[in-house]
Formats: sequence, C-alpha cells, structure tokens
Amino acid sequence: MAILHHLTVFQTSHVHTHPGTNTCNALFPPILNRLQPRSLSTSSLCCQTVSIGGDHPFSVHTVYRRHFSRGSTIQLCCSTLQTDIGLSGGQSSLQDVELRAVQLAEDILSLRCCSRERLKFEIEYSLKRGTTDNSYVIKTEEGIILMDVPDQLFSRAYIQTLASSIDLRNIKSLIIGHFSPKRTESLTALGDALPNEVLPLKVYCSNPAAQQLRASLPTSLLEKTFSVNIIRPRDSLELGGGRKLQFILTPTPRWPDGMCSYDSASQLLFTNKLFSAHVCDNNDFDAGGWDSYGQDWQFYYDCMLAPVAKQAEAALEKLPLVPQFSKPSYSGKKGVEVIKADLRYIFSSLLSELNLPISKAATLSKILESGSLLVVSAVCPIHGPIVRSTVTELLHKYGVWTQEKLKQNEAAVVAVIYASAYGNTAALAQAISRGISKASVGVESLNTEQSTSEEVGDLVQRCDGFVIGSPTLAGHMPTPIQNALGVILKNIDAKGKPCGIFGSFGWSGEAVDEIEQRLKSAGFTFAFSTIRCKFKPTESMLQTCEESGTDLAQAVKRAKLKEKKRTAPQSVVASSVEQAVGRVVGSLCVLSAKSGDAESAMLASWVSQASFVPPGLTIAVAKDRAVESLVLPGGRFVLNVLGEGKTAPVVKQLLKAFKPGESRFGELQTIEADNGGRIIADAIAWMECIVATRLEAGDHWVIYATVDNGQLQDNKTLTAMHYRKTGARY
Repeated sequence: MAILHHLTVFQTSHVHTHPGTNTCNALFPPILNRLQPRSLSTSSLCCQTVSIGGDHPFSVHTVYRRHFSRGSTIQLCCSTLQTDIGLSGGQSSLQDVELRAVQLAEDILSLRCCSRERLKFEIEYSLKRGTTDNSYVIKTEEGIILMDVPDQLFSRAYIQTLASSIDLRNIKSLIIGHFSPKRTESLTALGDALPNEVLPLKVYCSNPAAQQLRASLPTSLLEKTFSVNIIRPRDSLELGGGRKLQFILTPTPRWPDGMCSYDSASQLLFTNKLFSAHVCDNNDFDAGGWDSYGQDWQFYYDCMLAPVAKQAEAALEKLPLVPQFSKPSYSGKKGVEVIKADLRYIFSSLLSELNLPISKAATLSKILESGSLLVVSAVCPIHGPIVRSTVTELLHKYGVWTQEKLKQNEAAVVAVIYASAYGNTAALAQAISRGISKASVGVESLNTEQSTSEEVGDLVQRCDGFVIGSPTLAGHMPTPIQNALGVILKNIDAKGKPCGIFGSFGWSGEAVDEIEQRLKSAGFTFAFSTIRCKFKPTESMLQTCEESGTDLAQAVKRAKLKEKKRTAPQSVVASSVEQAVGRVVGSLCVLSAKSGDAESAMLASWVSQASFVPPGLTIAVAKDRAVESLVLPGGRFVLNVLGEGKTAPVVKQLLKAFKPGESRFGELQTIEADNGGRIIADAIAWMECIVATRLEAGDHWVIYATVDNGQLQDNKTLTAMHYRKTGARY
C-alpha cells in the first residue's frame, strides 16, 4: 500500500508549564525543542489528516506527553482507520494506534507502536490483551542506527514519528532482527522518506532475512534504496568510540531469520521475538513484575517457542545472560577471590536498590566482573514491555519451560512439517502445535524452506506421528513440500504413524488435495480430517486446528499405552490415596464458552464456590480440553448446573467423540446467553461468568471466575452430584 498524499492541519492546545521541572538530556532536538524541555510538563498537538486521491481514509490525533521518571517518555497517540490490517475474509477494522517514544538511555530511543486490540486471528494473540511492536533508535558518534521496522498497521505513524524525532539525514544503517512480508510496507515507506544523500541505506540482517527482503521488494527498489549486508556468526558492528553491536543469530523454524543484538555501552539486549509478549497497557517497562506479565510471557512461549524447544535451547545457550546487578558466581574461587566476590555482591546489591537510569547503571556495573557473560541492563523485545526488573525470573522461567518441553519430547514427539508463503499456513501450524502441547506430547516443528531432505528424514524417523502443511502456489505444492512428501512416502516406518494434513490457499487448494490423495493411496492413517483454510484463519479455524492437534497427540498416547501394555501387561488397581481422593464429590455442570466464531463446551464436576464478594467460583479444566483456549483470563463462559434425574441426555451428548470444531450440543435445547455461551433449557440453574485468573495445577488449570449474571430455573430439583471410586480419573 503506497503512502498517501496528505493535507494536514495543525491545532495547538493549551500548554501547562512548571518552572523548575527536572528535564532529561535532549537527545532528539527536533521533537524536544518543539516541546520546550526546560519548562514543559505536558503539551498536546492535534493533527487532522485527510487523504487526497487515495481510497484509504486516514485520521490522526496526536498527543505529546513528557514524563520525568526513570526514563523520559514522549507519547504520541494516533487513531487510524485501516482497511487492510490482516483480518480474515477481507474484513475492515477500525484500530486505535498509540505510538510512544520512550527514551531508554541518553542515546537510545524506543518507538513503541501500541494497539490495545487483537491485531490478528493467530493463536498467540488469544489472550486479547493487545500488543506492541517495538523498534529502536541508537545515536552513535558515526550516526543514527535504526533497529527494526514495525508491522504494516503502524507504518504511517512510525514514519511520521521518526521524521519528527530525528534528522533523517543522520541515519547510517538499519538492523533487521526479523523480517516478514507484513513489514514490507514500513520498510518501503522508510526508503521513500529518506533523503537521497543517505541512500543506499546499509541494512544488516541474517541470510534468511536477506532472502525475504529480496522476495518482498522489487529489485530496482532494493538496489537503489538499500545495501544489504549479511551477518555471519560472531559478527559485530563498530559504532565508534570503542562501542560496538554484537550480533547473535537465533534461528527457529518459525523465525529462521531471528537475530539478537547486544549494545556493550548501554548493556541493552535487543532480543526481537525472544522474551516477547502480546500485551499493551500504560507501562513501557515491566512495572508490576511477574504478577503483571507472567501469564503473557508464558502464553507467548507456549504458543511460539514450545513447539521448537530444541532451537529455543540452542538460542538460550548462545545468550549467556546475567542481570546487571546479580549475585556473582563463586564457582572455582578460593581465598581472596571469594572475599572479592562477596564485596562485588555487596556493591551490586547497593546499586540495584538505587534504581538508577540505564545509562548510569551500565557505567557502574562495568566495575563488576562479567567474564564471557552478557551483562544486561534490560531486555528489549519486539513485542510487549521492556524487561528490566524481571530479567532474572524471566531467564529462569525460559530455561525451566524449555527443559520441560524437551523432557516431553523424549517420551513422545509429533513432527509439524510445513512451508508458508504468506504466514497463513504457519499460523495453522502454530495452532496445531499448541493443541499437541496441551496434551503433554512433545512437538518438533520443521520449516521445509530452511531444512534439508536429510533433516526431514531424520525427524520423520524419530517422531511418533506427524502433520504436513502446505500453501498452494500456482495450483501446486511448493518444491520444499514436494521434497518432504517424497521423503515421507519413502520411509517404511512412517506409514504406521498417525498423521494429519493442513494448508491454506486463495482459490482451490490443489496442494492440500494432492498431499491427501498421495498419503491415502499409500495407506497412511489420518488422526483428523484434512484442514483446508481459505485465505486467513478465523478463530473457529484456529480452534479446529488446536483440537486436531490434541486429537493427534491423544492418538500417539494411545499407541504408546497400547505398546506398553503389550510389552509389560499388568493389572491396575487404584491406590489408597486415589481411592480417598475419589470420595471428593462435586456438582455436575456443563461449561459453555464462545469467542468470535469459535465455541466449545465440556462436562465439569470439579466446581466449587470460591468467594462471596464478588460472587466467584473455581473450575478445574484439563489442559487438553478443547474449551481450555476459550477460558483464558478475560474470557467469558456460562456454567449450567444439572439436576438429579435430568442428566442422562446431556451426559450422553457431551461424552460423544467429537470431530475438531464440531458443535458439542447437537439436538439439546439451548439458548444463547448475553456473553455468547449456551444456556441448557433443562439446567436447574445457570451463571454467566468472566475468568479473573487461573492457576496451573499439574495437568489441569484451576480457573477462578466471577459471576456477572445468573438464574435459578428449577427450585425443586436437587443438584446432580458426580460420584467416583477413584481420584485417578473422572
């Protein structure tokens, strides 16, 4: 989409000044001079923009705001009407975009493009807490370095803010840690905005990113505007004055171009997708720590990195990180060296309590011994808050989660093999992978575009089941998928493994049909019906993918259990503990939830009231339940309480084996509640609930929800109870 020609009218509002206000270093004169930094506390500048000769109306309301706390913040708010932000089926969406310019250090600025709405129907956005797309600006002795460009939704606001914040003539290079077709518009807009004396702009990126650039940009534009420099392992970029950027390649199947950058002067680590989270609130840093963002970091990891645990482990090994003022290691130290370590620990603790600005903290922390470790003052991801106060805990959790997933892979693993032209097939693969992980089965993803036939063969041989996904390009499978399918068909052992097929397409989807026909002719067993997605996936499609992944994982577990019983048959008797736990009874209920066009339901008996004010209850939901992804924090559902003597039809219906995405209620009489859930006509009571929080409890999630609305429909019938003889199963 080309940049529109604009007619812009500015209106300046009232300015409040406070004499004696402490100001920050005016690193970016064009914008700070406009804000009169010596006396200005708050200023606003309203801008109404109208497109001329374009068919995409675009309006902007801009507010500049200065905060004097740990870092100076210049905040720009933009309300944008977009008609092509990536929703399914060509839908248009009105998005509120807020762009914050946050000064991290005296010479480093973060441009945080913020949206409090869900940008895409991809599995990692399911918490619906919005997102940020972070890019960075570094001022050096030799000029200005740009770090990444944002998603196409933010391109106009990004270029507008960049031009207002710095002198574009001083830009010397651009670092790209990750690039996708969705960022092409922003990169093109940047090239159009740069003055001729800057061109061609030096671009530093990994080889896969360079390939994506060449595929996304016209050759004439690429050669004229950008000079691409490919980063190799252990490369670095000299910034002048002894300062340098150290590059660390961190590829994964979903992000084969992944690259982190470490600034030795500020001790900031720019991690791109690693340590990211899709959340947008009023904080730029991780204020509130793990309590505020823990669930967001974990959910992002589960969706994006759990399926590639092996590559995640390799990336973490390349990043020997240590927080800026952490406890020194005593390993291998004796005598005086131990005393020195103690003194460093005391000094480190004192500095940590001072909560210093990043620049000063980086200078003082260099006194402490670090060896080959990367001492980080903050982690700067591409999505979510800048991590400063929670670095230690987040690093630890990443290690724990990765080891847990690798352990699952040892027990059983499903291979997710795919190629993706525009990201849609990759989104399906991600949802299927999450469904597999929910069933506590390991996942290994393989992007055939970045893999050899030998790697495909090795994974197919090792795995216990597999799925293969493909886009359709000009009526055919892409060559990497053709090669992978050939490897699978030649593997004698692969035929006995449960499998599945998925893919996205724009018109007829011949690639998916051909894969299905060839595997079916070869005698392969399908764990779920072939998934065909036209254009971009909807919530319902992602729900189907997730359920399909769970079905495949459960098929793998059944095969493993069958093999175990065959080789070591034994009678199973409930232990005394299991028998005792089984005497805990609960009311028999039905939980029904809906989000967008995705809905599901389940029988629930592990239900209990948890609070009086507000009225609240807890429900235990198994991690592999289809409805689990609909009862995330903020999700809404209906809880139906069943009555004695009225349970048989409901139980019979809900205990059926359902196909992925199939309606759970069949012929049962229901009505739709205000929150989208289903109220069963024969239920003796129902409650509309909203999930406040949830606790991970072994193989279940314990959900705490508040009750917004409810009704007793039958005051004469007693509540149906669920009695068990063992606590080892339902």
